Amino acid sequence: MLFHYTAFDQRNMLVEGDADLQSVDAVLEYLSHNGLKPIKITPIDFGTKKIFGLFYETISLKDQLFLFKYLSLMLKVGTDLIKALNVLMEDFAPGPAKRFLLEARTNLEKGNPFYVAFEKHPETFSLVTISLIKSGEKAGNLEEVLTKLSESLEKNHDLQSKIKSSLAYPVVLIIVSISLVFFLMTFLFPKLTTAFSQSGVQIPKYTQVLINMSQFFNTYQKIIIPLLIIVPTALVLYFWKTKRGQKQFESLLRKIPPIRNFMNMMALQRLASTLGSLIRSGMPLLEAIKITADTVGSTEYQAALLNINKNIGRGMTVGEAFKQEKIFPAVLSNLLSIGEKAGHISEILTTLSEFYEKEIEAQLKTLVSLIEPLIIVFMGLVIGGIAVSVIMPMYQVIGGFGGEGEGMEGMEF
Repeated sequence: MLFHYTAFDQRNMLVEGDADLQSVDAVLEYLSHNGLKPIKITPIDFGTKKIFGLFYETISLKDQLFLFKYLSLMLKVGTDLIKALNVLMEDFAPGPAKRFLLEARTNLEKGNPFYVAFEKHPETFSLVTISLIKSGEKAGNLEEVLTKLSESLEKNHDLQSKIKSSLAYPVVLIIVSISLVFFLMTFLFPKLTTAFSQSGVQIPKYTQVLINMSQFFNTYQKIIIPLLIIVPTALVLYFWKTKRGQKQFESLLRKIPPIRNFMNMMALQRLASTLGSLIRSGMPLLEAIKITADTVGSTEYQAALLNINKNIGRGMTVGEAFKQEKIFPAVLSNLLSIGEKAGHISEILTTLSEFYEKEIEAQLKTLVSLIEPLIIVFMGLVIGGIAVSVIMPMYQVIGGFGGEGEGMEGMEF
C-alpha cells in the first residue's frame, strides 16, 4: 500500500515523500531507519468511497485530458517518464489525479510497465484507453498514443459540453414548472380554500380536485416531500449505476424514435472512433473488434460486433461480416469493404467518426428543437389549468357580490 509521509530529517528540515509498504508500522520503521522523525503519515487510496459506497472519487475527464496532453508533450521533448510524472504532480492539487500519478510513479520505480497503473482503475480509465497505452508502450510509440488519446478525449469533452448546454434550457424549464406547481399547491391553494368556503359559492369540480390535492399534500407533506427526493434519487442511481437498470433505461429510450436515432448515431461514432484508434495503434483486428464491442455503449451493437468477430475468425472479410449485420447502415459496410481492399480501414473509420460527429450535432439540435416546444406546451397546460381553476371561482365570488349589491339598490325601505 502507498503512504505519503511528512517528517523532520536530522537537520530538523521538513521533508515529504512516499513509501510503498504493507502498514503504518512498516512506514514508521522505514522512517526510523533513515533517521527521520514522522509528523504525519497518510495512506494513499485512489478510489475513495463516498455516500453509501455508491460514488467513487475519480479523475475527471478534464484532468485526464490535461494528464495525457502534457505527458505526451514532455515525452516528445525527451523527458523520461518518471521525471514527467514528477513535473505533472506539482501541477495537480491533492486529489485523485495526484494520487494516481504517485501510484504510477511507484509502479515504474518497482519495474512495472506504465499501463499497469491504468489497469488497476477500470472504473476511471476505459478499456480502450488501457489497451492503447499498453500497445503504445510495447510498440515504443507511447508519446504518439498519448497524443491521440488527448485528441480523442478533447473531442469527447467538446461533445459532452454541447449535449449538456443543449439540454440545460429544457431542464431549467422543467425545474421552474415543478417549483411553480409546488408553490401554488403549498401556499396559494390553502388560502384560496378558506376564501372560497367563506364566500359560499359553488366551486367547480376541477377546482375542487386541485383543492383536495393541495389539502392532501399539506396534510402529508412530511411524508410526500422526502418521497419526492428519495424516489427520483433511487431511480437515477438504479438506472445509472446498475447494469440491469442501464439496459432497461436504454430499452425504454429506444422506444422513442428521435432518441433512438440519436443513440444509434452516438454508438456508431463511438464504434468508428474506437475501432479506428485500436487498429491504428497496431492491435490485431479481432482483438480490436472485441474491445470495441465492450465499449460501444449499446447492447444491440455489442451483440452485432461479437457476431462480426466470430465471422471474421471463420474467414469472412470485414466488409462481408458487417453486411451480415443489418443493424449497421449500408454506407458503413460499403466503406469498410472499400477500405479493406485498399488497406486503409483505420483511415475510413476516422473519416466515418468525423462524419458521425457532425450528424450527432445536427440531430442534437433537432432533438432539442422538438423537446423545448413540448415542455412549453406542457407547462402552459398545467399552469394555465391551475390559473383557470383559480380564476373561475373568484369570478363567481365577485359576480355574487355584484348581484347582491344590485339587489340591495333595488330594495325599498
